[in-house]
Amino acid sequence: MEHHAASPTPGGLVAFAVACYTFVGVFAGLVPGEGLFLLGCWLLGGFVVQILVASKEIDHGVQLGGNVFLFFQGFFMLTGAISSMAKYLCLYVWETPFNTMAEGFGWLACTIALILWTPGYLKTANKPFAAAVVFTDVALIGVVLNDMYLLGAAASIVKPVVAICLAIAGTLGIYVASAIQLNSCFGRTVLPLGSPWIRDKATDHA
Repeated sequence: MEHHAASPTPGGLVAFAVACYTFVGVFAGLVPGEGLFLLGCWLLGGFVVQILVASKEIDHGVQLGGNVFLFFQGFFMLTGAISSMAKYLCLYVWETPFNTMAEGFGWLACTIALILWTPGYLKTANKPFAAAVVFTDVALIGVVLNDMYLLGAAASIVKPVVAICLAIAGTLGIYVASAIQLNSCFGRTVLPLGSPWIRDKATDHA
């Protein structure tokens, strides 16, 4: 009997949504410093999920998605978890100040990479998936500016925008994950995903 491997993308998208939603709480001011350690715990859970997702996607030849999940698991999940826990320890255990400038430069590298890779999603992914990536791009720009102490008086405007973008990105991730699951289970379109935003001219005229 021939073995057909299932796609791990839905699980990876739920982990992505968990990261988005938890950071919504942070940037919306709903998660205080006391919640940073538990935030790190949830990100560690996402790290475990995305290790498997990245590995399987790359093994299946999914170049773009596999590599995005690969650096998401390392930096968004694992580094994010360690960072959140370290901030908690600095605030409430060691009682020592910390500076996020280095973290800002790290997020800058991730942000530039994701923005430059986004056209690939616009060309190959369904519309809600690609839109989730675009909203993540916008949110990450705000994260970089925040961690590099560049927001100043604009913080009261930019932080809610970051929270809204992350909420939209996470919700779209859950929608795509649910569409993949339900459409596969029922063998028909239960939740539509649509075609990519960028389509070949030959396809448009077919």
